[in-house]
Amino acid sequence: MKTPTQVSEVAIVLPAYNEEKDLPTLLDNIRGTLAEAPFKYTVVVVDDGSKDNTAAIARAAAKTMPLKLIQHEVNKGLGEGVQTGLSAGRHLGEVVVVMDADNTHNPVYIQDMVRVIQEGDADVVIASRFRAASVVQGVPFFRQVLSWGCFAMMKCLLPYRNVRDYSTGFRAYRSLTLGRLIQNSGARFIEESSFACMLELLLSLRWLGARAVEIPYTLRYDLKVGASKMRIIRTIRRYFHVIGKYWCKDVLPETEETSLSELRRQLRTQA
Repeated sequence: MKTPTQVSEVAIVLPAYNEEKDLPTLLDNIRGTLAEAPFKYTVVVVDDGSKDNTAAIARAAAKTMPLKLIQHEVNKGLGEGVQTGLSAGRHLGEVVVVMDADNTHNPVYIQDMVRVIQEGDADVVIASRFRAASVVQGVPFFRQVLSWGCFAMMKCLLPYRNVRDYSTGFRAYRSLTLGRLIQNSGARFIEESSFACMLELLLSLRWLGARAVEIPYTLRYDLKVGASKMRIIRTIRRYFHVIGKYWCKDVLPETEETSLSELRRQLRTQA
């Protein structure tokens, strides 16, 4: 069933840990790409206890573009960064887009992702590496093997309709769907701190009955300047833990969603 969504504002969440080398270029690209977008946007930089100039770069950028900086005093991991960003972003816009802060994701795809949600065809839109027109450049061999392995394993064990890329960090979410997820899972709706958090989040949306659509995109890992933070063996172990968690969970029945205006009212009350 289609659920057309009027989109006037979009939150763009960037979980960031020691991204001083790549964040400035990404922020410049977002500012230039969305200058003529048919919606307002706010970038939410979640500085996850960085020890470099990530926070200072975000503060400087806030003078020239709509940007909100949220800081964790210590490094808590990608899962906490994504959770913090989604929790804040869902109050700022009808759609929340999450991107890697290392400049490997091109913001040119944001408007396409928003359009799919706006037309009512999906609750989550995934920029997928496994669509016919997708291009992957510069990704190390072992990370490619990990991604393909995750795809093959999930298709066998916990298939999600229309989904091939289970681990990418480039996605757009309906804010109302995120609100329903939090209502059913609690404020801590992501428990994984490692890169497996992206699989956990997607499987939680599958459990929720959220509709997913993928679009092709070009992943430019060769543009990344900073070092990778993924620990492959640990990520594989956590993948199996997440699969076990959702193995026997039935999809939830449909329930009424809380409106975005009500979510914002709740936020003002909490403040």
